[in-house]
Amino acid sequence: MEPPNLYPVKLYVYDLSKGLARRLSPIMLGKQLEGIWHTSIVVHKDEFFFGSSGISSCTPGGTLLGPPDSVVDVGNTEVTEEIFLEYLSSLGESLFRSSQIGLLSS
Repeated sequence: MEPPNLYPVKLYVYDLSKGLARRLSPIMLGKQLEGIWHTSIVVHKDEFFFGSSGISSCTPGGTLLGPPDSVVDVGNTEVTEEIFLEYLSSLGESLFRSSQIGLLSS
């Protein structure tokens, strides 16, 4: 039996405040925030993220946010691109519609 194909998965982490949350949160909120985080998953040579228009994709690092602040190697998946895209499509029609976005929730 042939071993399964493995596809690398990375987590891209962006600080939407570009460092301002860390500096200003103690003054403005009375507590320390390290950042205002946005994350995406890079798999099958594309970056996938949830935004104002629902689930979207672009070339890795190609969002309007510029390069990620950090990249975490999550591991590998055996899920093919076809199955992954089909799954994302089903999520985009149910749980992750554009109307579901909320900066301070979940």
